[in-house]
Parts: sequence; C-alpha cells; structure tokens
Amino acid sequence: MKVIILMTSGPRTPWRCAAPFYIAALLAANEAEVEMFFNMDGTNLLRKGVAERIVPGEPNCLSTNGKKLKTVYDFMKDAKQAGVRFLSCKQAVDSLGLTKEDLIPELDDIVPASEFAIRALEYDKVLIF
Repeated sequence: MKVIILMTSGPRTPWRCAAPFYIAALLAANEAEVEMFFNMDGTNLLRKGVAERIVPGEPNCLSTNGKKLKTVYDFMKDAKQAGVRFLSCKQAVDSLGLTKEDLIPELDDIVPASEFAIRALEYDKVLIF
C-alpha cells in the first residue's frame, strides 16, 4: 500500500504536529510505502532547530512516568527510521526564503507542488494534517 501524508500543520499548531509522524511510522512499520509532503506551515518543521523546540503539548510537560516528553523532531526521526520519505513543496520553501542548507538533513527532496497532486491520484491513501 502507498500512502502520502500532506503535512500543513506546523509550529503555529504544535498540538497537531506529533500524530502525523507517529501514524507515518506505524504505517511504514506495517509494510506501507509512506511519503510525507510538507506545505504551508508544515514546511517550517523542516527548518533546522525548529522541530527540536516543539513539544506536542504544554511546554515543559512531563509524561505520566515523569520523563520529559518527546519533541516533534524525535517523532520525525522515528518516522525516518521506519522508512518514511520526507518531501517539501518547492513553492513553500521559496516563499519562506529558505534554501536546502536551511533545512534538516532528513529531508529527502524538494519538489514542485504538482508532485503532490500526481501522488494523490496515484497512491492508495491520502492523509491530510
């Protein structure tokens, strides 16, 4: 099964940022081919240093066992380790004035927005966050 996840949530909606990566990792662990396409505010998660500062909940929250909660970047690394590919919208990167050097090394490619449309038609499932 092929799944593409459109990630428009970003630093402005931190409570929405962890679940897409968790779901992507679960899908990949269950033999799905998964790509995440970052657009709009989701593109900001790809900026170096941004996702490391976002905890999906209140700042300085602790889990029920007293351990520090994972950052969004931790969830991103889990997804990458499971085999999820990260793609960013070229138009979003350009509109934010970013270059490849500004973005995390986990990013696989920067592609035109049309690539999402093509994949959305070809893939089995499309999830939007």
